[in-house]
Amino acid sequence: MSWYLPERRALLLHVPRTGGTWVKEALHVMGVPLEKWGKVCPLYRPRKHTILPHYHPTLLTKVDYIFAFVRYPVAYYVSVWRFTCRAVKIHPEKMQRDVFEQGDPAAINEAIRRWKPDFREWLLEMLEEEPGWATRWFERYVGPEGGEFCHFVGRTETLEEDTKHVAELLGYGDRWDENREAIQAIHHAKNRIRKLKAPNVEVPDDIVPLLERSERVMLRRFYGEGTKNRRVYRETDGTPVRFENG
Repeated sequence: MSWYLPERRALLLHVPRTGGTWVKEALHVMGVPLEKWGKVCPLYRPRKHTILPHYHPTLLTKVDYIFAFVRYPVAYYVSVWRFTCRAVKIHPEKMQRDVFEQGDPAAINEAIRRWKPDFREWLLEMLEEEPGWATRWFERYVGPEGGEFCHFVGRTETLEEDTKHVAELLGYGDRWDENREAIQAIHHAKNRIRKLKAPNVEVPDDIVPLLERSERVMLRRFYGEGTKNRRVYRETDGTPVRFENG
């Protein structure tokens, strides 16, 4: 589920497998009030991740600032495959219900439906049958290029740095500094736990350029030259939203 920060009328749009849970926990450690965000739709109830069709337009009047995170596609495919390995093994009935029966669009459907225990075989099928899948997937959350839903889009690769930037922008910079060690401990503990749950794999060298070509639109948009310092994708009244410390 995505998370609402009522003090700042801000929304953390939680894109799966991009570090959103860590961001939420870091905000919690900082003492930032958080509320679960999401609406019931006719056929499903999103419990954790919320895409644009899940929102009632009237609720968006409560939001002044929206931020999310994306992930480099090579690493993202690895993360999605490992996640599915765990999910298929630990929650097979839930996977069957959410993905195949109810068709929850927030369940990474295309990738999970085609999942195979052989990582290379799965990658090749995704490239053949679902070219540009990660590009389309991220657009479900942050909006299409030129029609961004978010004001700020950070990266998993610089998760701590970008979360700190958002915290400062929202006026929580002092809380970040006061809780820096506790925040870093959350990050390290998460990494140790995740390594135990699924086999470690890497995208084969011969497939990396094929995958990057397939996701070239996303790479240009979020990882191209000049994008490192340009994280503001939508502005309010012509200027980025900023808040006083408090």
